[in-house]
Amino acid sequence: MHASADPTPSPSPDHKILMKEYKLELDRYLALVEAREKARDRINRKFMRVVNVANREARTAMKFAKTATDKNEILSEQRIAITSASVARDAAIAALGSLPAPPMKSIKLVELELLNNVKSKKSSPSPTR
Repeated sequence: MHASADPTPSPSPDHKILMKEYKLELDRYLALVEAREKARDRINRKFMRVVNVANREARTAMKFAKTATDKNEILSEQRIAITSASVARDAAIAALGSLPAPPMKSIKLVELELLNNVKSKKSSPSPTR
């Protein structure tokens, strides 16, 4: 068994710095996405609580409703409560803003990675026929 004598290309200091900056930006991006998803989840849970309360109150009220007018009023109040909750949910989600843009690798980092990939590949003759 012989150790390979081919030198392994090591990343340049520029590459290391650029990669570290990219990873920091990626970590920030992932934290922002996670925070946004948690906020969105809280908003949706609140919406569902309001909808469930409206539905439960409507079912309870329907048990005691005697006339068609009473029933129509109960259903109307239920629809109003759900529509109001939906508008509030949509406004809260809109207030979160759009998703953050993912970080982009700098052109120099991409060029350095390509250069390192080219250096690390062994050139071998292609088979001919």
